[in-house]
Amino acid sequence: MTAVTTAGIRVPKAAELVAATIRRQIITGELLEDHLLPSESALMEQFHVSRPTLREAFRILESESLITVRRGVHGGARVQIPNGDVAARYVGYVLEYRGTTMADVYRARAEVEAPLARLVATSATPENIARLEECLAKAEAHLDEPSAFIVHDEEFHRLMAELADNQTLAVMLDMMYHIVGTARRRYALNVDQTQTRKETVEVHRSHVRLVDLIRRGRPDLVHRLWVKHLDEATRHYLEGPLATTVVEMMS
Repeated sequence: MTAVTTAGIRVPKAAELVAATIRRQIITGELLEDHLLPSESALMEQFHVSRPTLREAFRILESESLITVRRGVHGGARVQIPNGDVAARYVGYVLEYRGTTMADVYRARAEVEAPLARLVATSATPENIARLEECLAKAEAHLDEPSAFIVHDEEFHRLMAELADNQTLAVMLDMMYHIVGTARRRYALNVDQTQTRKETVEVHRSHVRLVDLIRRGRPDLVHRLWVKHLDEATRHYLEGPLATTVVEMMS
């Protein structure tokens, strides 16, 4: 009979097991956002661990941005729900370390985002169209303020991802917009403002045409317009006065 070996098997530390239990309660919705966790004494009794072990578990969860801990008499650990910002920052670090170019990021964004428009158009509802129109109205109010317009423009793109009802694509785009948004804001500060307004108006018109095609139920034309829009945006910003790599952009 062959003996079973345990060599190389790592037994999780008690703090990791405590963190895993609380993490699971957060991501399954058992613990809601801003929920105050029980006192340290109560948690120590619940998990049968020491105070140092519990605090190590807290540090693990804090590093994952799943809780915030305030020390003192009125302190405690509060729940934070997972969001894309943490993942986006880490992906940004990886891309910086690898010397990734902005051209690479923009092309990846176009490839990921292009299919969304067809998905939105094929499942459009009056409520979804109303939300897109509301987003357009907010952007239109800031055509003379490029930096403010960019915020609403990104909101429009994120809304498209949400309405496509594909969470994986939405999360991937959130990570990319952490970088692309920085690039666009820097671009707006480094070009002639008259030229920037002209470009802003063109972007807005493209979005208006897109929503009109979605309303008319033309998914093929929607897809074609969105691909063209993304390709033009990629070419436009890469020809501008931007840093060439992610590390230059984020520094």
